[in-house]
Amino acid sequence: MIKSNTYSAEYIATLMGRASDAIERATQKTINTADQTTLTVNEKAQTANQEAIELSRAFNEAFRQTMQNIQSTAEEFERTDQQLEHMYNNEFSYKIV
Repeated sequence: MIKSNTYSAEYIATLMGRASDAIERATQKTINTADQTTLTVNEKAQTANQEAIELSRAFNEAFRQTMQNIQSTAEEFERTDQQLEHMYNNEFSYKIV
């Protein structure tokens, strides 16, 4: 019988959560901009920085959803394992009697 391991899934989800927290902290940091210059390069850099932040936030949101999916899948596997174990134990006990 295949037995799921919710502890491994929880450990991985914990590590993913820490990574997600680090991404969130990084996107919350203030970027100092040179607002007094009219250089086109500066404007493009500011736009690129803002786009990178928005992309990081979108990635982090998807990453968090993936974490939740992993956790719920692990819980579902655990529930199924318990049901199968119960079913096999009951079936085995009927054959012995």
